[in-house]
Amino acid sequence: MEKFPISEKDLKMLNVNTSIDIIKDAVTCILTKMKGDMRFYPALAVSSIVSKAVKNIFQVIRHGVVIQTPKGNYYYIGGASEYWESSIYAFQASVKFRNNTKHLADKMKGKNVVVIKVRKINSELPQFNPVEGYLPLEPTGAIMTNYLPDLTIQPFSDTEVPGNLIYESNEHYTADVLSKILRVISTRPPFPYMVIATISKQATFKVPPAVQAYVPFPASVMDELCKFFLLGRFKEYCSDLVSNTSYNEAIVGAPLFTTLDCYKPVSLIGLVYDGEMLNNSFARLSVIEPPPHTDGEMLDYANKLGVGEILELSIRGEEYAKKGAKAISSAYGLSPVVANYITNYITWSENEDEMVREAEPYVELVRSTIKQVRKEMDKMRDNRPTEVIEECLARQDIEENCLEVEGCVDLYSATLECLHPELFKDEV
Repeated sequence: MEKFPISEKDLKMLNVNTSIDIIKDAVTCILTKMKGDMRFYPALAVSSIVSKAVKNIFQVIRHGVVIQTPKGNYYYIGGASEYWESSIYAFQASVKFRNNTKHLADKMKGKNVVVIKVRKINSELPQFNPVEGYLPLEPTGAIMTNYLPDLTIQPFSDTEVPGNLIYESNEHYTADVLSKILRVISTRPPFPYMVIATISKQATFKVPPAVQAYVPFPASVMDELCKFFLLGRFKEYCSDLVSNTSYNEAIVGAPLFTTLDCYKPVSLIGLVYDGEMLNNSFARLSVIEPPPHTDGEMLDYANKLGVGEILELSIRGEEYAKKGAKAISSAYGLSPVVANYITNYITWSENEDEMVREAEPYVELVRSTIKQVRKEMDKMRDNRPTEVIEECLARQDIEENCLEVEGCVDLYSATLECLHPELFKDEV
């Protein structure tokens, strides 16, 4: 790494009491250990429907992490947008999570970082917990992983709202296309921002920061870091990715990693809570402590951040979804597998009758799809039971808005491909 983003002069300006060699050694060690390890991939989050006050995609995209506890529960811990208005999506290494609890997005307004329980949608894919964390005791080098450069290089027609990724549908703005893009982006290695991490001496935010970090801008000087970190063909993107990475709110929730020394594992030291530009060269970030990895500690952590009520509502919402699935199964004579699948696409509320009514078009879609697939399988003399079709169907994901725009046709082909992949092997 011939070009290093900071100098001794920068350290003096920032009043950071350490040496450039310590920071450089730490960053080199961290990047070496992080290469190819999906535990360092951040999550990207967005809402399925966003406010019509939104002007660009950066106002509704946030970063974070997803943690699976030993009990098998999933939690999204990361940034929230005041412009979110419906179901919450999170994507990490292509794995999709969501929470559809009624009024959950409203509860998040005014919060920077939230903790919510989420449901894993594409269950056949593995999910990677971030590494566990500790706080640095001395100033050190660290790496903040994020996807902001992948977003800032998008054409203006993709970043503006309304535009190609967020558009008007039925008197609201839907982010279904943006969600698809975020899921694809989440499969790539994230971009590594080098930061200088130090214990915060000022609790100037509503939630006291545990760590203060400085990020050098413009990040065009990070080209060597990018090429050192990214793998294979991804290195080709470095010259573009570093072209426009000025600080903005989309980076809230991004995770930071460091190591005490190169003989010890890399650790998560926290998530970005807030930030401000100091001058044309540096941004100062407020970083909150890393989240726990157990259910029992999660509520205490959320309470510390002032978002305990939000977490509790998200937990109740998932319980509503379970009860709703039973009601849908009973009302429409569906198997538990199919009924539970349908609840992924309706609002989770206390009102079971309301969930049953909202499920009706999805019931019709699922029944029609199973009927079409069954017909095709009969032609192939495939006598496997309907339960097998249902299991395959339940692995597929459909878009939030597909019923409104008659765009759910892919469910049939995706289910059939699950059953007979040989029919699709020649497709590009």
